[in-house]
Amino acid sequence: MTAPAVSLTVPSLLVLGTDTVLAAAPATPVQLAHACLASGFQAVIPASWGDELIAARALERLRDIDAPRVQCSCPHVSKRLAEHGEAIAPQLLHFVPPPIATAQYLRAVYAPVRPHITYAGGCPAAADEAIDAWLSVAGLMDMLIERGFPVLEQPTEFDSVLPPDRRRHFSEPGGIPSRLALRKLTTPVDLVELRGADVVVDLAQHLLSTSFTLIDASLSLGCFCSGATGDVSAEAARARVREQEPPRAPSPIVDHSMPLVIDAIVHAPSTSPKPPGLRPITAQTTETVPEGVPAAVDTMARRRSPPGISRPGFGATPVRRSDAGRQLPRAFVARRRSSPRSGMRQALIRSRVSSPFAGRPPWVWMAAASVAVLGLALLFRFVL
Repeated sequence: MTAPAVSLTVPSLLVLGTDTVLAAAPATPVQLAHACLASGFQAVIPASWGDELIAARALERLRDIDAPRVQCSCPHVSKRLAEHGEAIAPQLLHFVPPPIATAQYLRAVYAPVRPHITYAGGCPAAADEAIDAWLSVAGLMDMLIERGFPVLEQPTEFDSVLPPDRRRHFSEPGGIPSRLALRKLTTPVDLVELRGADVVVDLAQHLLSTSFTLIDASLSLGCFCSGATGDVSAEAARARVREQEPPRAPSPIVDHSMPLVIDAIVHAPSTSPKPPGLRPITAQTTETVPEGVPAAVDTMARRRSPPGISRPGFGATPVRRSDAGRQLPRAFVARRRSSPRSGMRQALIRSRVSSPFAGRPPWVWMAAASVAVLGLALLFRFVL
């Protein structure tokens, strides 16, 4: 008898990009989520979850800051800085874009079941294999209308459904840490948002400074996740996103202990010219990029050398000081092994110097013997 087939329901999840939520106005984010749930998605996840994951990882990397750093978690920023990657690599903080971080987090939460993840938004990072389907903003709106769920006709509150938390704790739109979180670090860090037309020139000026700053170039380059879409200015982009969000959460809203690969590497062609003025401030360990990898964001984990491991040295370091007490360089006490011939010569010299009568004439030996005999004779005479 043949066993009956078991039907498995794969969870269908929708990740709403920041630009999608903004495009739905005047409808609220709650109305948009209601329409998406009614159209067949089992859960609607805000892309701000990815912002939270990236911002928390950035704060970890900024704890030992010694020079300005540039956050690179937007595909537009990665593409703009790819040709300068070798020159400013020590100053870059590489992360995957927020949609990919959100998708990786959802797969870790639902494991071992593999959910079907759809992303709705304009971020070009959605072409990553972590996302199964990609809808444009217009495509999602058209689909909701075709299925009979206009966004403006949906409820403005959640009654019987507990929605995913849309609040933020660490992040700002786009994955940048909030200024409050940056000030709470052991070494407080300032946030600098580049908003000029010439990003490279502004970036070079900030990298050459000695201040502890985190530089964000995503707003001026049109980051969808930051809200810099359409004709919105860079100054008003993030403020417009925050108007659609609930108040900030007092504690983390996602599980940051999940083993996620959200660190990334920005590859740069080795033959690309380096612009003047872009030079690393501090010497850092560079990573070798395999040949054939495209010049884009690669979702590979950055390997770090284990801290505290140094090259072993054999023997103690020689220390030598002059008569005045000044420590002399190592070259003053360096020794090398002598050849056998020179070793024999040194042995002969030492043997000659060790004898007090070496090289004396014969009469000296005779006088010394006479004095010794006379001394013994006098000793025996007085003793006996």
